[in-house]
Amino acid sequence: MTAPNVVQPPWSVRLWQYRDTPTRGWTTRLFSDTNVQGTPDSESVGPYRIASRDAPPDHQPGQLRPVMELASWFRDPGDEAPASDSAGWTGLSIHQEITAMLSLILGVRLRGDDPVIHRNNGGTITSYHPSTRSVPSAPTSPWASPIIPDLPDTPADTASARGYLESLPGLAPQHAVDLVRAARQYADALWIAEGEPELAWLMLVSAVEVAATSQQVATADYAQLVTSGFPLAAEALVERGGDELLVRAADTEFAGLIKATGRFLAFACAFQPDPPEPRTADQAAQLPWSRRGMEGALKKVYEYRSARLHAGAPFPWPLLIPPPIAGDGLPAERFTNGPYGSGDTTWSAEELPMTLALFAHLVRGMLLRWWSTMADGASAATA
Repeated sequence: MTAPNVVQPPWSVRLWQYRDTPTRGWTTRLFSDTNVQGTPDSESVGPYRIASRDAPPDHQPGQLRPVMELASWFRDPGDEAPASDSAGWTGLSIHQEITAMLSLILGVRLRGDDPVIHRNNGGTITSYHPSTRSVPSAPTSPWASPIIPDLPDTPADTASARGYLESLPGLAPQHAVDLVRAARQYADALWIAEGEPELAWLMLVSAVEVAATSQQVATADYAQLVTSGFPLAAEALVERGGDELLVRAADTEFAGLIKATGRFLAFACAFQPDPPEPRTADQAAQLPWSRRGMEGALKKVYEYRSARLHAGAPFPWPLLIPPPIAGDGLPAERFTNGPYGSGDTTWSAEELPMTLALFAHLVRGMLLRWWSTMADGASAATA
């Protein structure tokens, strides 16, 4: 395969530095349980080529199958000595980075096989071919219905990937690295959601945190966060020194506690996506699509995530099972009838902010809007 003479995108962070030829490339198969559609032959997207594949004749619904072939290239940096710098480390090979971003763009479970590397007698790499040795497997759900409904049944079209992928070389290098890291968290969460839903919650929150830290949109009113999160402390501060003391304490003493939450909520507010489609018409089962309603639900999600990481407190059991069904037969976005129980523990509906399926929709929408905003800013800067 002859690789095009492409400039290494900034997000390809010195992962591959072979000295044998100026450019190298490989092809890898991508597997999914979703019907991924594309052009009949192949579609070139920047330094990539995406080719769709037909499902095998004996394919069963819900079964992972090869859906695409992805060709990607990297550029040898020549004799340049690699810098001792891990700021751009993603932990992924280039084809894994692209796979994670495609999973985010298309909203599907997607994994690639590891390409087989061929060398000649002198050790020089001669070609890369897709592996046929194994099919990646995702954890399966013990439930009769899926935790993220309809995911395998929604067709995905690779045409939507073009604009996103072609914008990558124009992004600031660290923003592009952070985008890959966030996409990886989302892709991993989607992959394991049916079998490990609690880990999926953690990864989805982390995906937003990566993007929020990169974007630095921490514009929340920290004094208000102290008032809502620590009402007794806020009341005592106001009594002692008025609002001025509350604001000063929020910016200093409480900074470590609330700034991460504030950054998370500010990012979610800035890049809040549209509601899912199709959406239940049962208003009682809908999450209020307002800033106040969304912030309250997302704050509760963040609290559960922090409790899980720092105190070992598990997520509430109802958040780890398939969503309830609304009155019109569509999946509900939140829990309305309670209490919900497991063993000797119960949770009220107010303690259950949203379903995992809805949170996955929110995270994907936020990340894609953030990506589009960065791409538009890069285009405007070079115009």
